[in-house]
Amino acid sequence: MKKITFIMAVMLGIFMSSAQEHSKEYKERNQKEHRKSNPDGLKMRKAHMANFSPEQLATLQTKKMTLALDLTAAQQSKVQKLNEANAKLRQEKIKEFKAKKEDTQLSSEERYKRASSILDHKIAQKQEMKKILSEDQYDTWLKQNKGREHGAKKRIGKRGSETRQDRKSRHKE
Repeated sequence: MKKITFIMAVMLGIFMSSAQEHSKEYKERNQKEHRKSNPDGLKMRKAHMANFSPEQLATLQTKKMTLALDLTAAQQSKVQKLNEANAKLRQEKIKEFKAKKEDTQLSSEERYKRASSILDHKIAQKQEMKKILSEDQYDTWLKQNKGREHGAKKRIGKRGSETRQDRKSRHKE
């Protein structure tokens, strides 16, 4: 009886360890496949986009929107102007954020003002796009932005749950 119990325990241990190895291999394979299917991933995009001027970023974004939404020439010029203004604003905000990075603690009033200004800008952006685009184009644009926002929230959620050591090990890979 003791031998049977011992053999069962050993077999259970072997089974559990092989299942864990299989799980790790599965995760690694999925990550590799994701990288292959998404070659211009977030890290690459950030690195490449940092080298572009606001005008270049706006042009690229406008061309992507033209392909996705089938914009007319008149719509392209209006969207180009809007994208240039947004790119310049974004660049200013990034510089401002980097300057304030040493002072990491923001008061609740400062956080409120920042969040309020971001939301005001998003509302104005939406209204402008609604004026420029047709109904079908606007619906498509909204769906694209919903996906982008959902992805950003998902990334933020992941960041909040991992430790500093996890982030360091991830960046080394």
